[in-house]
Amino acid sequence: MFYDKKLEILDVTHFNSVMLVTADVQPNRKSFSFEDGYILETTYRAFCPMESLLQLNGYVRIGKDIFIILDKKEWSDYMELYLYRCKQHFAMEVKE
Repeated sequence: MFYDKKLEILDVTHFNSVMLVTADVQPNRKSFSFEDGYILETTYRAFCPMESLLQLNGYVRIGKDIFIILDKKEWSDYMELYLYRCKQHFAMEVKE
């Protein structure tokens, strides 16, 4: 794995950066079905060191994009995150 991307862990209230970790981010498609027929498709997965601040339904920023963590798998020495890209300017709308 190549930990070549900066992954900012964001606080869910104000979307401020809480911590920076390196990650191997790869394109990946995985669908998640919810009640009432909602289907979300993740477009990336990230491999990163174990970090307790990375939680399901938490937010991370990669570059200018904000992602929500829809699924998380913990392995012996790393984590695998499935990321859904939020619409552009998502954090700006939440602050208003």
